[in-house]
Amino acid sequence: MTDPYVGKKLSTRRFTISEPTIDDYYRGLEMEPRADGRIPSTIASDPDNAYFNEIAFSNHVGHLWMRQGWACLGELASGVDYAVDGEIKDIYQKRNRSVVHYETTLTDESGDIVLRTDHHQSFLNEVPEGEVAFRDPNKKEGARVFEVPDGRRFGGLEKTISVEMCGAFFHGDANYHTDKAASRELGFRDVVVVGRMTMALGATILEDEFGADWWASGRLDIKFTNPVWADDIVRAHGVVRGPMEDDENRTSIFMWLDKPDDSIVLIAEASVAN
Repeated sequence: MTDPYVGKKLSTRRFTISEPTIDDYYRGLEMEPRADGRIPSTIASDPDNAYFNEIAFSNHVGHLWMRQGWACLGELASGVDYAVDGEIKDIYQKRNRSVVHYETTLTDESGDIVLRTDHHQSFLNEVPEGEVAFRDPNKKEGARVFEVPDGRRFGGLEKTISVEMCGAFFHGDANYHTDKAASRELGFRDVVVVGRMTMALGATILEDEFGADWWASGRLDIKFTNPVWADDIVRAHGVVRGPMEDDENRTSIFMWLDKPDDSIVLIAEASVAN
């Protein structure tokens, strides 16, 4: 395997949203399909994630998502053959990790870009002895150091994420997000719930709250702050803050996921066009 480098063009791929893909998404999150028939925006995390072997360092032990950006430019549709392209934009150091920042675009059959993602995937610089160590959630940036901003509250979605849910979400594939033995091989103490699932739960409350405006103009910048393990309970919350300070034509939103012990899973800045 060749280690990643800045400027690397990722292979052009194809992505079709099939009925089995949609079914696995909903079974994995234990949710019913949307009553309005719209395709969930983060179902397209599948092709983004498929670039892993093209952006990964040879040391896979302890790798974790750090940040994810999302820009919706149109609704996704079942059966459409989308083209997916990507490029590594930056590689930087953060504490004891190397972080690969890559961007992807999803283009429909007419040549229109319907989605852009902005992904920061981290890799330990050195293989640890034994389990990957995590700092105390209450003594790191992921602790609740923010005050819930003023505004209209929404959300409240809560899920207990089981290994069975993880397996369905990954279409039955065995990996460290679905199998404890595979997770232990990479230095984790248990099945690591994939960031795609927690991101999808956060996106669900945004889709429910803003409807068509989300698919047409939604923006999301997520920072992942603490791992989620199999059988953890997570809760999604949001606050509508009003017009953005630097763009009064967009509505500012704060969104976060936490656990019952108040440790924070992710925090996100989001917005939609007015």
